[in-house]
Amino acid sequence: MRVVGRGSPVDPRWSVAGQVLTVVRKGNAAPGSPLTLADVMSSPDYRDLMKAKVATGDPAPDFTLPRIDGGGSVHLGSLVESGPVALVFGSYT
Repeated sequence: MRVVGRGSPVDPRWSVAGQVLTVVRKGNAAPGSPLTLADVMSSPDYRDLMKAKVATGDPAPDFTLPRIDGGGSVHLGSLVESGPVALVFGSYT
């Protein structure tokens, strides 16, 4: 795995020029993927992701996610029963 810019303790630096050169040489599809970036971006499913499903102030859709420790799953509905829940979405890459 490589990261953009400065790298990490595990991954070496990878310049923007190096990234562009890799995309030109190998294409921009994931290894083993039958789809190109153009295929994905033109798909109706991808376009549907760009449409907002909830507005500010709407209740969050109910969902279930696996626990990080592997001990089952967490259901939003069960957390809301015990009080307010803060949902934080972001990237940890």
